[in-house]
Amino acid sequence: MKPTKQVLITFDYELFLGNRSGSVADCLINPTNQVLDVIEQHGCRAIFFVDTTYLLTLKKNFKIAACKQDFETVMDHITEIASRGHEIFPHLHPHWLDANYLSDTNEWQLINTDKYRFYHISEAERSEIFDQSIELLQQCVAKINPSYLVDSYRAGGWCIQPFNAFLPYFIKHNIKFDFSVLGGFYLFSNAQYFDFSKAPQKTIYQFENDITTEQNNGRFTEFNISSIYIPQSIKLLEKLFMKLYYKITNDHSFSRGEGQIAVKIDKSLVTPQQQGHDILDSAWERIAIELMSTIKQGEYKKYLNTNEYMHFISHPKMLTRHNIKMFDKFLKFASEKFNLETDFRKMV
Repeated sequence: MKPTKQVLITFDYELFLGNRSGSVADCLINPTNQVLDVIEQHGCRAIFFVDTTYLLTLKKNFKIAACKQDFETVMDHITEIASRGHEIFPHLHPHWLDANYLSDTNEWQLINTDKYRFYHISEAERSEIFDQSIELLQQCVAKINPSYLVDSYRAGGWCIQPFNAFLPYFIKHNIKFDFSVLGGFYLFSNAQYFDFSKAPQKTIYQFENDITTEQNNGRFTEFNISSIYIPQSIKLLEKLFMKLYYKITNDHSFSRGEGQIAVKIDKSLVTPQQQGHDILDSAWERIAIELMSTIKQGEYKKYLNTNEYMHFISHPKMLTRHNIKMFDKFLKFASEKFNLETDFRKMV
């Protein structure tokens, strides 16, 4: 009998969040459909954390025909994803509140990061976007499953701290599960702030008021995002391979949009004794489909062989044909060797 491995396949379903957002078709619809075909072929389920703040922005701009059309397209797509048996939960990027519409290309510009963190917006804004986000997703999934529970969350840009900003809304909406912690990593930048360097070195744990402090019988459950060590020799080889691959195939996501450029500004927060990994400068990296290549795939297989739990955090907007092909090969290897449990509710 094959041993069982817990594999969480999660996606941040969002546009690019910087100078140019990209289009719904290029960043959401097309890559999502392609990767879902692969996931389902291997009998797996996925979790989609939907950037509902984008949808709320579209909703406020229905006077623009293209915005209304994009809203309806994305809402229908979310319903379709749910109908295929996958989970749908909210994912908030509050700086959509300051987004500028680019009418010439039907895109958005999100260069003002003053409201990037949920912590930096007002109580009224917090209540509005959280409450309306839950309502939007329930509206989508209710068409498929009227009793569906929107009981999980992932913070935009991993910015779940301080957790007391989220606590009232978790309680109000009965959010029980969180998927925001990238254990062992930190970043202090112009937009993002998170410090998980002292988070429990456990795959799944309970917490109450501090997301990095385990508390037995805490009311919330954290699903730690997995990370992997990539030797420098592998990184160099991949860099050479991908440069040649992009030149030959033009198979990359660079032209789809432009994301935030992190600028580290709070260097004083990082002490010489800082534990963990700087997400912008480390041999360790998050486990993600868009970071999987033919060069790295062996490291991913080694990881699964030696660990019982593997949590992917990926973005449809970043996926290339090569990434999806490599993930197909990875799932083929994984499902032939192990029984894969991809339903997070069966892991707690």
